[in-house]
Amino acid sequence: MTARKGFLNLLTVSLGYVFVVTSMQAGGNIGAGLNFKDTVLATLLSSAILAVLACAMGVIASKSGLSLGLLSKFSFGKAGTYVPVAIVVVTTIGWFSIDAYLIGQSTNTLFPIIPIVPIAILGGVGMTLTAMRGMKWMTYLSNLAVPLIIIFGAISMGLAVHSAGGVSGMMAIPQENPVDFGQAVAWGVGSYAVGAVMFTPDIMRFAKNAKTAVIVMIITMMLGNTFMLLSGAIGSVVTGTPDVAIMLSMQGLLAPAFLVLVLNIWSTAQGCVYSGSMSLNSVVPKVKRTWLVIGFGVIGIIFALVGFYNYFGTYIDFLSSTVPPLAGIFLADFLVTYKRDYPETENVELPTINIAGFIAWIVGFLASKIPFGMSVINCIIVAFVVKAVLGMVMGSGAKKKA
Repeated sequence: MTARKGFLNLLTVSLGYVFVVTSMQAGGNIGAGLNFKDTVLATLLSSAILAVLACAMGVIASKSGLSLGLLSKFSFGKAGTYVPVAIVVVTTIGWFSIDAYLIGQSTNTLFPIIPIVPIAILGGVGMTLTAMRGMKWMTYLSNLAVPLIIIFGAISMGLAVHSAGGVSGMMAIPQENPVDFGQAVAWGVGSYAVGAVMFTPDIMRFAKNAKTAVIVMIITMMLGNTFMLLSGAIGSVVTGTPDVAIMLSMQGLLAPAFLVLVLNIWSTAQGCVYSGSMSLNSVVPKVKRTWLVIGFGVIGIIFALVGFYNYFGTYIDFLSSTVPPLAGIFLADFLVTYKRDYPETENVELPTINIAGFIAWIVGFLASKIPFGMSVINCIIVAFVVKAVLGMVMGSGAKKKA
């Protein structure tokens, strides 16, 4: 409890995660496929779904003090936890690589003489170094980046609405490549599903109580995440491109916003490295986290150089169907299997593989493919119900040590 943090400290770190340029990119995809009214509704609905996920995970983490990696051990077993941790690792490396590439691309867009590759490498190295410093440095950077991105995001939206002739003008702009409303919501959820479900425990285990965790996550998702999605969506509707660097350049904002853009990308990317290394450290505790952070940075830079950025749409589709079921599983364990009281890990022998967790995850994933209702909601509810029932029937699988 002596390591718990205050409300403002947690809020700035949490907003530093969610104020991410890749969310603007996802918002850009939504804005390019829906009319203005549906764009606003889709972003609000996706943020509300993310808020529910994040609040649930925040309450679990604040009450248990457990990181994602340790929660996964209870739900999937000592060896089984490698699977959700692997998703965190691949996902955080993926986000990191996109962020590193965006730093290079933004620099190249503003200064065409400077190639993307060396700047992407330098950005990746710098982001890795600050992530090695942990929560304290992440807080400093978030305190600087968050207010600035709010200012420039608001300016970008204001210019876009003004150039379109107001809200009525925005409403009248046709969509060249319309998409299904449910697909747009899935993009919005997928853009930060990993953050809501998998990053939240690593941050909110520092919360002094569940109330603090809930308030922080509601503000983060309903205000922060919605703001970022709409920033990208509104700009995309007017400029015709979901590409953030090109969008800001067309609005004449890239030069004044360049440092802000880099700071924003930086604060999010270091969060990816921090959470990813924390999760991996839970399954390989003998390896120093410093070496894990360095490994993340190196692999992330390689991903950036081989063009992972080009698979952005497919990537968030994958995340929107595989990550949300995990929240249902963790919540079922917390409420039903362990009845809000996880045992001390040193006092119990956890199963090598918890079959119930994997059954619930697979069934939840399959539920996301059912052409009925909202896929992201279906998979959460189904995963929760399946894990709760299996937990009551099969038990936790944990045995007290002699």
